[in-house]
Amino acid sequence: MVTDTFPSFRDEVIYNGKRVYLWKRAQILVAEIWAAFFPASPALTHPIFPGPNGPQIQQLTMFADYRVPQILHHIGILTYPPSLVSLLQAGSPLAPGSREEVSLRAASIIAVERVRAEILRLCVEDGDGASGSEVSSVLIDFYLWDLAKKVEGKEEKIEGIETKETVPVHRTRSIWY
Repeated sequence: MVTDTFPSFRDEVIYNGKRVYLWKRAQILVAEIWAAFFPASPALTHPIFPGPNGPQIQQLTMFADYRVPQILHHIGILTYPPSLVSLLQAGSPLAPGSREEVSLRAASIIAVERVRAEILRLCVEDGDGASGSEVSSVLIDFYLWDLAKKVEGKEEKIEGIETKETVPVHRTRSIWY
């Protein structure tokens, strides 16, 4: 509905002959409304997304942008080829819809979905009982975005895992970011 109503939210590219839907801004709109009106008690229904199954926020992916791939690379979840690292360090812009830009954004979505699946698996294994709505890609995105800003600003250092050098975010002139 959002992308039908607002064409400027149709973040789509043709990649290798196939249409790729990223829809970052549309998903952020829904996620921010969800977060802004989140009920004070789990017993209350969401005022904007009441539905029989609640808001179904777990159906959204992370918001494919430039900051989350940066932190995913830093913590070793994504591996950048040396040629990409060189481009980023040089401040070279990536063309909108280019192989590099689409790959970074799509790989980030896949990576966050795998992180979410692993968190859910661990919750089941630990008997925690966390559900898909409690562990959503939206919340993981919120966390990773904030973490990336803190690491970049030297406010926080990641302990306990081997990290890679922080590389600059990718630069793409686009209305989608």
